Amino acid sequence: MKKAISILGPTHCGKTELALEINKQFASKIISVDSVQLYKGANIGSSKPDQEILEKIHHSLVNILDLEEDFSVKDFLNEISYELFDSNEDLIFVGGTMMYFYSLFNGISKLPEKNIKFRKKIAEEAKNKGWKILHKKLEEIDPDAAKMINDTDSQRILRALEVNYLSKSSFSQLKSLKEKSIIEDYQKFSFAIIPRCKKAFKNELKERFRKMLELGLIEETKDILERSSEKKIKVLNSVGYKQVVDYINGKISYEEMIELATNATYQLAKRQITWLKKFKIDKTLFSDEDDKVMKILSIIKN
Repeated sequence: MKKAISILGPTHCGKTELALEINKQFASKIISVDSVQLYKGANIGSSKPDQEILEKIHHSLVNILDLEEDFSVKDFLNEISYELFDSNEDLIFVGGTMMYFYSLFNGISKLPEKNIKFRKKIAEEAKNKGWKILHKKLEEIDPDAAKMINDTDSQRILRALEVNYLSKSSFSQLKSLKEKSIIEDYQKFSFAIIPRCKKAFKNELKERFRKMLELGLIEETKDILERSSEKKIKVLNSVGYKQVVDYINGKISYEEMIELATNATYQLAKRQITWLKKFKIDKTLFSDEDDKVMKILSIIKN
């Protein structure tokens, strides 16, 4: 049976390096599970592997999107399906975008695609009546969904109304129906990589961000801003880039940028670690642990 190996965990724990080492000893296709590495031009800020490495060892789902493009969880699964089509290779999934991993392991709800025309209609109604009135409308249509959604959460109210409008089933019913995992037919292994010491980890994150600045993160961010024109670029709202944008716009000082980026990255890492509790992990390893490759290979090959 083909194998699907997942290496997941918080940022800056050596996941990519570990995947490369495993790939040397276990022939496999590396697939990135990172929502920022998808984008061309977002290199330093996403800790993308060096171009030399990418040319030597192919990484799927890296540099596949222009900066202006949107990319959803459904798009991620579609790309994975394309990668797996007519393939007999073993796989290594590596990254820290936990929603992608969740959908990979569990599938996603069978919800309809967005409807722009309907969304414009609801937005106009909300402008005239307010979202609390629309929440009351949702209560009448789908009371179970309304109970789960705050009456000020415009995005979720809109989506629930949209799904109820487009489907024969209610939003709450459809949310409970899952498509099967696209790696259902693979033998699955999952390994979490986490930091051992929180205090030392936070200091490492600060040094990592300083290194990014030395490598040209500010210049890279300026390039992205210049290329973005009037279009909204999601990458610029991600951790690290967001703080650099605020520095470029004169909202914060250089040192404030470093502190805010470090804190934001640390908070992101905490959320990523919390996500790990949702998954079946075969083994959790510390980032500074010795012989991680051999420990993983011994589980995969036995």
